Amino acid sequence: MKNSNYKQTETRSIPEGWNKSELDIYLQHIHRCLSILYQQEYSLFENDLCERCITFRFAHFLQNIFDGNTSNSKYFVDCDYNSSFYYDERHRQWIKRNGKPIEEQTSGRPVKRFIDIIVHQRKYEQPSDLICFEIKKWNNCTKDAVNKDLNNLKQLTSKYGYSFGFHLIFGKKLEETKIKIVKG
Repeated sequence: MKNSNYKQTETRSIPEGWNKSELDIYLQHIHRCLSILYQQEYSLFENDLCERCITFRFAHFLQNIFDGNTSNSKYFVDCDYNSSFYYDERHRQWIKRNGKPIEEQTSGRPVKRFIDIIVHQRKYEQPSDLICFEIKKWNNCTKDAVNKDLNNLKQLTSKYGYSFGFHLIFGKKLEETKIKIVKG
């Protein structure tokens, strides 16, 4: 799916093995949310409000789409969700880890990260993660910050079962918004 309003990876050029039909659905949801966000909440961009405020509104519109899609109604859209669990084989129990340990790109040291937006089931009996987002604004987009976000998304899609990670850079205008798709 190619939409000329967005700068993004074209799905026809995605790597072999990616689920193109699933990705197309998620991109349709994202494009729809972005359109609504920029139409209904343009003052957030015009007044240069904080990234977290804009991220929340985007997540709100994304939740509305998942609520309206009966096959995905069991999914929640959460910001900075810190209730990650893992199964401890030795003790045979689920343990709360308070954030997903992600290895820092420079040191390789695991650090607990809270991702900007995740779409998931709030369960821990089974894999429940669907997609995730790291978000930046056009004026808060340093190379180091983007690299950290991309590293987070790569690890979330390879170690934690997210189908896709999306790095969004909100432009001051919708046409300036960029989407990068990450998987493993």
